[in-house]
Amino acid sequence: MILPRAFRVSASAFVLGLGLAVGVAHAGNTKTFRMMSGEPRFMDPNLATDFSIFVNAQLFEPLARLDDKGNLVLRQAKSIELGRDGRTWTITLNPAYKWSNGDVVTAQDWVYSWKRILDPKMASEVAPFLSDVENAEAYNKGKIADPDAVGIKATGEFTFQVTTAVVAPYFRAKLALPYLTPVPKAVVEKAGDKWIAPENMLSNGPYKLVSRINDQSITMEANPYYAGQKPQIEKIEITVASDDLCTAQLRAFETSEIDFASCIPSQDIPRVKADAELSKQLVPYAIPGTIWAQYDLTRAPWNDKRVRQALSLAVDRKAIVAAVSDDTANPTATLLPASIAGSNAADALKGSVDDAKKLLAEAGFPDGKGFPQFTITASANRGQPLIAQLLQQMWQDNLGVTATINVLEENAYRSWVKSRKTEPYDVMINQWYSDYSDPANWFGELIVGDYRNNHFTSPEFADLVAKGNVETDPTKRVEIFHAANKILEDAAPMIPLYNPTDLWLIMPNVKNLQHEGVLDLYHIGEANID
Repeated sequence: MILPRAFRVSASAFVLGLGLAVGVAHAGNTKTFRMMSGEPRFMDPNLATDFSIFVNAQLFEPLARLDDKGNLVLRQAKSIELGRDGRTWTITLNPAYKWSNGDVVTAQDWVYSWKRILDPKMASEVAPFLSDVENAEAYNKGKIADPDAVGIKATGEFTFQVTTAVVAPYFRAKLALPYLTPVPKAVVEKAGDKWIAPENMLSNGPYKLVSRINDQSITMEANPYYAGQKPQIEKIEITVASDDLCTAQLRAFETSEIDFASCIPSQDIPRVKADAELSKQLVPYAIPGTIWAQYDLTRAPWNDKRVRQALSLAVDRKAIVAAVSDDTANPTATLLPASIAGSNAADALKGSVDDAKKLLAEAGFPDGKGFPQFTITASANRGQPLIAQLLQQMWQDNLGVTATINVLEENAYRSWVKSRKTEPYDVMINQWYSDYSDPANWFGELIVGDYRNNHFTSPEFADLVAKGNVETDPTKRVEIFHAANKILEDAAPMIPLYNPTDLWLIMPNVKNLQHEGVLDLYHIGEANID
């Protein structure tokens, strides 16, 4: 969806006209941070996997975070110790942490929260991240009904234990996941689904929820009982965008209505980079993630490897990156980012467009003849419509196959993807940002766990992943995942396109707003406004 030239010229003139306003309109107000978000599907941290993770990251404190070297930096946890059996994790909480009403956060709150995530009635998309826990998957899938059989239990007011089903060295990193926070047991049990209403909701992080108007706004204020470093910014005002989030943020940023934009529309990146003022406020973050196109592997013609490889070889990744990101992202022909152990660029599918045509002919579709018309589904956000258009054109030009495009509003798209667990589809644009820097997150949760409903199955691949997950020798573990990676890339269940770079815009008077390094999280409680 490239904007008409007339609009782009008009927008540039508008910015020039307001040049003095950009970056200074909020000067003097050091207490309030203004930003935008899409409408969260869930405010409940036990369910949050969409826009809500950015909201909840300000409200809820996890046990720890990972630094840029993959080390745990403790937050609410006072200590995390692994038993000699390699399976039992003992977590001791910092008793100074309190809910936003002054009540202490106990081990029971944590145990209740994590078992609530696994409760099959919740249908939480967070549940796969606890699947390593003893009996967690069986409970989550309804094979056992007793939550006490799950390997999570309180052993004291501020101590709880988590037992994994097998030795799982990567589970340490999972303990820092932003999805795995506590919820106030007493409040949830009393208020039910209404516990997330502003008058009921309690949080243990730097901020507390004070108001929410659906599809309009969210307001937070500093939590007076927060046990960490007290936020210097006292209030966060979030405007909920009603259309494309990147477009809405850029417009609001340019008119000094917000202090921070988390993305820039594809068509505006060249203008922002060239603008004297905006280019100074542009902050790029290369992140461990991959954007791809995937097929429904349960159906023809997508269950034919030759078809999948043909469509992959017919794609010009550099052209996509140039159009979508103005070359700020990095083309990739393999799924795993280079920073994830097991990744190997040498495993990438190799060949030309002529090779692609040959593969498609071998599959029974010479010059695309007889190939069924299919649909590419994309979110309206994150440049996905443009990616879909480019793929549609490349496949038509290079292979003679015809696709239509189905663009869905972001939350509708997420619901549609979730329903593809049982419903058929052709091709979708999707992505994965590392939740933690370990191959278990990619090979395990994403592929074997089928988180994006790609439906890739390979007993040999699954066996290698299971073996690699429990291997404690780092060198052997990488070798195992290298073997798994080779199988995955040869099977081509997805078409890796590029590794994204987050492009933020931050007002010059906002200081210390940092990218967490995983996902694309940030913590306003650690920033300040001059």
